[in-house]
Amino acid sequence: MPRYLLAGTLALVLNACGGGGGEGSAPPPPQAVFDLVFDNEASDGSRSLKRFALDGSAAQPVAEATNAVRPHARADGRALVYTSHSTHPLAVPTLMLMAELARPATVLSNVAGVYEREAVFSPDGRRVAFVSQRDEPAGSDVFVATLNDGRLEDVRNLTPGTPGSIGLDVTPAWSPDGSQIAFASNRDGSDFKLWVMSADGSNPRPLTPAGAYADVFPTWSPDGKLIAFQRRNGDVYRVGLLPAGGGAAAFFEFDGDAYSPAWSPDGQRIAFVGRIGSEYDIHVRDASGAGPVTRLPNQGADRNPAWILRSSS
Repeated sequence: MPRYLLAGTLALVLNACGGGGGEGSAPPPPQAVFDLVFDNEASDGSRSLKRFALDGSAAQPVAEATNAVRPHARADGRALVYTSHSTHPLAVPTLMLMAELARPATVLSNVAGVYEREAVFSPDGRRVAFVSQRDEPAGSDVFVATLNDGRLEDVRNLTPGTPGSIGLDVTPAWSPDGSQIAFASNRDGSDFKLWVMSADGSNPRPLTPAGAYADVFPTWSPDGKLIAFQRRNGDVYRVGLLPAGGGAAAFFEFDGDAYSPAWSPDGQRIAFVGRIGSEYDIHVRDASGAGPVTRLPNQGADRNPAWILRSSS
């Protein structure tokens, strides 16, 4: 069983996120149930989306989601955005929208021939942030757009570069209140570091300092106090946590490489990709650092987990 123990310096911070009710409190509402959706690479190299219930049952395919990576679910659990990687060598990755999970996915990208990826819904589901090369063919920027009847409208580049510069801004993530977007960037000339900006692109500021490592894949705790992320240091990949306002990071321990964390919407768990040897599997643990790690075994290589509410209708 892999070890994945939270560093003690963050245990106290996480414990402070909890709460409790006193005597006479009303009964709590029924607890929401969340599944995991992720991309799977089969032995022939094909990519598709699958879904895990956390009850030990086998992963189930997400119908119609072929050549698909990096899914993200709307808060109500009834829609997905993801990136489609066509098997045609001249096609470019495009954003796809699977509305209501009952209809075939439709193309969301609206600029032909432009590489777009990493779409994520805003907390209210009305907008998406995504990565596009439409303004920087040799780089990439974080864009935001309003969703209207399956179309991108009011598209805005939130991280435009200066003339003549080439930079990569990637892996956006909304804060729980929708007021901020965290992302990774190499804009300072070093490897990727975490940044955060207001949701309109103003006030960008670094979260992690310059150093000989790369930080990507931020994911916010539901109370907005912490950000989990992936750090590559040499050949080692780890998942760390840091205060959302910036500060020192602490890291989980794991007997293997750890990638792509995803904080559950109820704040209780963190899912991540764990690689032990040549096996890539989704793992889940309590966000407090207590208890064991649960590995979700599945055929093929599983990557990029995201949480999805199990809708009752």
